[in-house]
Amino acid sequence: MPYLSNRQLKKLHKYWLHLGVVDASLRSYWRAKLFASSRGEIFHIDRNHLIEIDSRTAKAIQKYKLQFSVRVADPSEAEPWLSENGNILFVFWASNFPSVRIFSGNNPDVV
Repeated sequence: MPYLSNRQLKKLHKYWLHLGVVDASLRSYWRAKLFASSRGEIFHIDRNHLIEIDSRTAKAIQKYKLQFSVRVADPSEAEPWLSENGNILFVFWASNFPSVRIFSGNNPDVV
């Protein structure tokens, strides 16, 4: 892998976070894990933790050594409409670039 600057790495994290990593919120494995988690418990999505991550995203994570984290978020952390109707918020972020983050609202009745 060629040398990548911090700027390039941040862009790659942002791209793959929005393109594929956030889709983990649609996968039963991740939904069950997050819904059952303790308050503040953080899970990692990296080259050692790729269960139910789509293959294109997994290949990018491995190739560029991308590292992401996910946890259940407090409703006050995101736009109110995301937690409407009892949705549970998940926050995904680039582990080395915490400002690169995205939220998803998830119905706890659908695992």
